[in-house]
Amino acid sequence: MIDYLNLEDVAVQRGEKSDLLARKLVANGSYLYLWFDNNTKHKAMMLFPGASKKEMDYEFDQGTYPLTQGSREALIKILNRGENTTEGLEILIESDDGIKGSVTYQVRLTKEDKNVCVVVNPDDVAKLPPLPKSIEGASVQRGGPSAKNNFQISEENYHKNKKSNPELHKIFWRAFVHLRDKDEFPVEPQYKQVWQAIYDDVNNSDIEDSLAEHRKFDPKDIIEKIDSIGITKTTKLFWLFATAGGETLSQGDYSLSSLPSLLNKLKKSPQDIIC
Repeated sequence: MIDYLNLEDVAVQRGEKSDLLARKLVANGSYLYLWFDNNTKHKAMMLFPGASKKEMDYEFDQGTYPLTQGSREALIKILNRGENTTEGLEILIESDDGIKGSVTYQVRLTKEDKNVCVVVNPDDVAKLPPLPKSIEGASVQRGGPSAKNNFQISEENYHKNKKSNPELHKIFWRAFVHLRDKDEFPVEPQYKQVWQAIYDDVNNSDIEDSLAEHRKFDPKDIIEKIDSIGITKTTKLFWLFATAGGETLSQGDYSLSSLPSLLNKLKKSPQDIIC
């Protein structure tokens, strides 16, 4: 019997955000699981892939169940927003139907369940590369309650060691050109309009249904989080580059206040930007 680990506990021990840890595990081919507590029946809806609109009420016991591929991605976005909702997520339940033997059912959670948490297989965690002590000027706080905010970035070290991020420049330039070439922009778009366009683009890609759009300006999905203008005192975005196996290559943040000078620089040498 597998002794599953709580995702949040593992993230704290490693000193990183739970959504980033989940993303690495999924990129590494691992499953994410939901563990249902207590001895009561949990209500859900059984789905029948391939048969549109066919579904039926379903009850299942406590236990640990893997999330479907789509719900693994949805969960990562939920964690990124700092939410804990489970409604709408889909899990796979293996059961004996008494006829064909062991069958796997796809089940959707139809309401919020407080007796559930995200867990991972310890063997999958063991396959992840250890985090370096410092990544691109970001000091990693390891273990203990103080690691709740994951990467505790030392401002002094960050600005000393900060490296240019060409991909981030491309994202800003794509948004600028997109707005500039629209008919409703008789003049060049301002830096806040560029920032807001990227915010909307990222936000639209986080919609957890079939209407979700692929990011136009950030096709490589390097932006992990972006503040809306006016929401925080210091408006920032946070970016991360990772390998296909989930290993972090570089990461950092970028402030809205730095965007005007960057746009001016990009406008002077647009031929140097290969999008």
